Amino acid sequence: MLLLLIIITIGCAIFLWLRFDYQFGLTHLRKHESSELTSSYPSKVSLLSDGEALFACLLADIADAKDHVHIQFYIFRSDGIGKRMIQALCEKAEQGVSVRLLIDQFGCKLSNSDKKALKQAGVHFQTSSRIQMPWIFFSMNRRNHRKLGCIDGRIGYIGGFNVGDEYLGRNPFFGYWRDFHIRLTGTGVHAIQSQFMRDFEKVEAIPNPSRLLPLLEEGSQHIQFLSTQGVGLEKRYLDLIHSATQSIAIGTPYFIPTKALKKALVEACQRGVQVTILLPEKADHPFVKHAATPFIMTMIEEGALVHHYYRGFYHVKVLVVDRATCLIGTANFDQRSLHLNNEMSCFTNDELFIHDVETLFQRDLERSITITAEALKKRPLLDRLKEKATKPLINFL
Repeated sequence: MLLLLIIITIGCAIFLWLRFDYQFGLTHLRKHESSELTSSYPSKVSLLSDGEALFACLLADIADAKDHVHIQFYIFRSDGIGKRMIQALCEKAEQGVSVRLLIDQFGCKLSNSDKKALKQAGVHFQTSSRIQMPWIFFSMNRRNHRKLGCIDGRIGYIGGFNVGDEYLGRNPFFGYWRDFHIRLTGTGVHAIQSQFMRDFEKVEAIPNPSRLLPLLEEGSQHIQFLSTQGVGLEKRYLDLIHSATQSIAIGTPYFIPTKALKKALVEACQRGVQVTILLPEKADHPFVKHAATPFIMTMIEEGALVHHYYRGFYHVKVLVVDRATCLIGTANFDQRSLHLNNEMSCFTNDELFIHDVETLFQRDLERSITITAEALKKRPLLDRLKEKATKPLINFL
């Protein structure tokens, strides 16, 4: 009996500590962090939606680098594509090109031998989002979810792909991997370069950083960049949703909105806006699909169209409003991206780019099934129990 009492006491103490740690860490974050929305950058933007195509472009640009290569990913694995990336970065460093690689500490899946090879070649390799005092549990949940690239300060990359064979469709469970990544030239590269340097300089100084922002030619496509550190993204989503008069298209691997976003989407449906949500049929996380189900049910009952992409795994992060404004980048439509992660997104009203996004979105809808309220009501009891079990976890999903 005494042992049971001790166990219960220790369990309660741990629970209270975790709750205290998280709440005060979150309060501190919201007090000291802010979002940054840049002015409009005239650029040239191209959309990449296939992993093979993305890494072919990225590796070619790295091979052509003359001065520096800056690469940042959330996840980086020591597998097939990971080895190719490591080899490319090591070769450039050995040629005298300055190479910096930043990976989220949680997402760094590199072997010790690969880390050693990078450092021996002269690559400035660092991890971000390290555990910090005094909010240990909260900082463990803070992730740098940005995926950025900058070559010679003249070519930029931003989007949803990470470095791993699954992102090239080589995982038999997930199959083909659909994602969106942007390659851009022009003045918008400055925004990506600047964000990379801010992140990297938290762990290692960059000498003479101003020389890494060369004078660039302007492109014809205007784009803004939104950098968030767990603060500010929800407001931007709300502004876009509230502005909608005709349509809202959301592509996301995880649909776990806040109360405010759920309310805004419901109100959009009620004022006649056609809301379309495209999600993956498969789940790459044990909880997110069940956590999303109650939100999906609400949206369907309000008249939204919800689809499950079945060709493979759907990892796209995009929001298009009235076919005229597009937000695309690294952020998911979930509470982790909204309130915990470091993210970077792009805003554009460029008709050509939005046309490319909508064409792919419609093509993916053709490779999806429509989810109905009737089908959800027939889901197994076990799924319903899982939904209730995941409810306390939605802030972390």
